[in-house]
Amino acid sequence: MRLSLSGDVGNDAVKRSCRTAPGASRRSSGRWNQARRHAALRLSLFMIACLILAAAGAAEAGMAPSRMAQDRTIVLSSRSLRVLLSADYPIVAGYEYLPTGLKMDGADSRGTLTINGEPVQWRDWTIRVERNANDVVYAMSLPDRRIAFDVAFILDGSVLTIELRRIQDPDGNFRALGWRFLPLITCHDLEFKFWRLTTGDPDPMAGGKMWMRDLSGQIGESPAQGGPAIRGCLYRADKACVFVDSNYPLFPQQHDLSADHTYRISLNPYRYHVRSVTMPPLKARVVFLRDENGDGVSDLSDYCLWINRHLPDADPLYRTHIWYKVLLQEPTAGVRTTFAQAQEIVRAIRNVTDGLPQLVYLVGWQYTGHDTGYPAMDKVNVGVGGDAGLRALIHECSSSLNTLISYHTNIDDTYRDRPAYDPTVVADNGNISHCLDVESGKVFKRLQAMMGVAPVERTIHFDNMRITSPVATRGIGILEELECGLIPISQYLRSRGITMTTEGQNGIPIDCSGLFQAFWHLDAPVQTAQLWHRHIVGGGWGSHTGPQSRFELGLGSSIHQDVSYQPIDKETLGEDAWKQHFSWMNGPGGLTVSFTKDWDELVDRIYRGTLLYQFYLEREMTKLERVPGGVRQVYGNNEVIVENADNHLKATWGDVTVAEDDDRFIPRGDAVYAYSLQGSERDWILPAQLRGKALVVCTLGKEGRGPAPEFRIQGNAIHLKLAPRTPVKIAAQ
Repeated sequence: MRLSLSGDVGNDAVKRSCRTAPGASRRSSGRWNQARRHAALRLSLFMIACLILAAAGAAEAGMAPSRMAQDRTIVLSSRSLRVLLSADYPIVAGYEYLPTGLKMDGADSRGTLTINGEPVQWRDWTIRVERNANDVVYAMSLPDRRIAFDVAFILDGSVLTIELRRIQDPDGNFRALGWRFLPLITCHDLEFKFWRLTTGDPDPMAGGKMWMRDLSGQIGESPAQGGPAIRGCLYRADKACVFVDSNYPLFPQQHDLSADHTYRISLNPYRYHVRSVTMPPLKARVVFLRDENGDGVSDLSDYCLWINRHLPDADPLYRTHIWYKVLLQEPTAGVRTTFAQAQEIVRAIRNVTDGLPQLVYLVGWQYTGHDTGYPAMDKVNVGVGGDAGLRALIHECSSSLNTLISYHTNIDDTYRDRPAYDPTVVADNGNISHCLDVESGKVFKRLQAMMGVAPVERTIHFDNMRITSPVATRGIGILEELECGLIPISQYLRSRGITMTTEGQNGIPIDCSGLFQAFWHLDAPVQTAQLWHRHIVGGGWGSHTGPQSRFELGLGSSIHQDVSYQPIDKETLGEDAWKQHFSWMNGPGGLTVSFTKDWDELVDRIYRGTLLYQFYLEREMTKLERVPGGVRQVYGNNEVIVENADNHLKATWGDVTVAEDDDRFIPRGDAVYAYSLQGSERDWILPAQLRGKALVVCTLGKEGRGPAPEFRIQGNAIHLKLAPRTPVKIAAQ
């Protein structure tokens, strides 16, 4: 690491350009020369005025000039990155990424910091600059406001870290810090592409949910646009992938592409105090990547892989268990599954997978079924078996069926006609305010009451989660709902060894990794499949209530629809009741996958979806790229390659074909699980752990192992005849 201080290059250049030419004092001072000087002076003043107006206009448009014209500079250097900092203010002026010669700008001192939303001019700050071996620290203070903090810049390889340190605020005057026209990255190269993950505006028809979306394009070809971002990056194949990463949870970045095709990435304001919560000191990183995944180019997958490697891991429980929901009772449809019938479902799935572990969330276990009783959760549904039935199910599943029982419940919705309705914790949109619920302590009392009647182990599922339930009169917005509501609930559960899952991104405008372990539906943009791989597990893309497409299954999918013993469909309920209560239903089947009616469909989803997805989850996803008609997925160092386009799916693990269209040959542990939707007869290369060994081959069904299908071993391959929708297990003897 080298630290150097350059001279005041900008001022020297101005001085040189204004020196008097030799002999000028001896020249004629006649009228002609005098008039010429006056004209030149007027022209110079006019040009200066134009430049001032242009700069002011650019600043007002969020387009502050990005080169350090007047300020002295400090250079931090590593073997891969040179960073130019202002010697006077906490500003990044520019970068040079040495492996490719890429240069990018930052900002200059014409921007300002803001305190509590108010710009504070540089002259009002007391700033002391400390230059150390590998960092530069700006000690910032506003003596009249009794606010002080350090801004540290630390260079490590190709990562520049910006940290707030030693925040002093004895009077509670420091609420928020902002950067006005101070981008961290300014890119003028029209060949760069951008990607950012953001959300739409609050949806008033869905309680203010902010549905996630992504935006992408090439800087030189995209229209001017901008807005807050959850994540995002810039990349050019032969240069680098460049981005900002931050520990701030809610829209930490601002991305702007101007009409002149300049792309800027800035930090959004950092709030230090959120009601009674003091936020962790801000830590942001500017990262330059050349090739994170080893494919020879710099692209979006390098960014996703880097982020993925820095996210907290999900509990392995969600990667190893077949997890699904069992719908017990729905008020309109009545009892569809009893606790005893749920045990039948679990046993049958155990048999058809030869004992693979399961995780089951019970839906409608409380009061009189799904969505009833809320916000209370303290009574077991007697209609499906009551306390004794629930405890018998839990005992049998844990003792002999390798299955964990947990619950689908709700701490978000509340209904005026329920005895436990409490207007003191209700938000403006009619849902529960998590912030008020936590501050009152009432949510913890309800959860304790639930756990007293329904034992919870390791996991719980919350339906329809929101942090978009504001309380305007109390100053409660999204960040308050998150930091003072949902996060304390998560911490309360974690202290008891319990992690949370929820329906999906579901309008939550943050990166949910670390908060939720798994989603029931994956309704975020497809690129998040790589971003969150192994960190947010589960679900599936596409229809929530019908069979998934080959493409969706190939991305990685679980059962993704409630299971019930008896069906809930038009035939069962009748035309009028179905139309009245489930007219929104657009799937080809019923509301659930019925054990008695749709067993083959349930097996199909496990073998074509869940087991293939679990095979993916054993590996790191190193690339997901869009190709004509679909995507291409890579796991490990080209260990597993998935071609998933134009309604064709092929997944290979070296010379082993794992999936092809609707056929599966999925290695898991010391066995292979084979399956065909339509039936097939073909050769399959065996994985290394089964080659040269005596094999046991059997079919699997509701009752467990059955007779072997036709097969023969040929060297490292097995010739296998698969009947339609009949799983086969192949294992070493």
